[in-house]
Amino acid sequence: MTKVIKTGVSFPKELLEKFDKVVEELNLGSRSTGIQEAMRTFLSMNIWRLRGEEEVAGTILVHYCHEVHDVEKNLTEIQHDFLDIIPSTLHIHLTKEDCLLIIAVKGSALRVKELAKAIRSAGKLKQVLPILVPIY
Repeated sequence: MTKVIKTGVSFPKELLEKFDKVVEELNLGSRSTGIQEAMRTFLSMNIWRLRGEEEVAGTILVHYCHEVHDVEKNLTEIQHDFLDIIPSTLHIHLTKEDCLLIIAVKGSALRVKELAKAIRSAGKLKQVLPILVPIY
């Protein structure tokens, strides 16, 4: 069984009130459960950035305008360089001009970092958002 450690945390009143409403709405049972879930989400979003040796899985969301010169071509070439960690992709047409590329990834956090950096070099992009979880 995992050892439980009690700690004290201070919150602004308004933040805690909103948090309590979400905990109740999601039927989490307690603030502690909600805080644990929030911490896991925070770790999932950030731990892969620290060291790089973790195995991770998730997605990289890429929002871009397909009319920008060579962006789609560059994104495709980059993906071909990372086939070892990209099992699948999904292309969604958001508007006549905008697209969302969802790149599924699974592999070392270091390699995913390299992919995210390469994607950012593809041209003028509106947003690049990695959403990753560590594989334990």
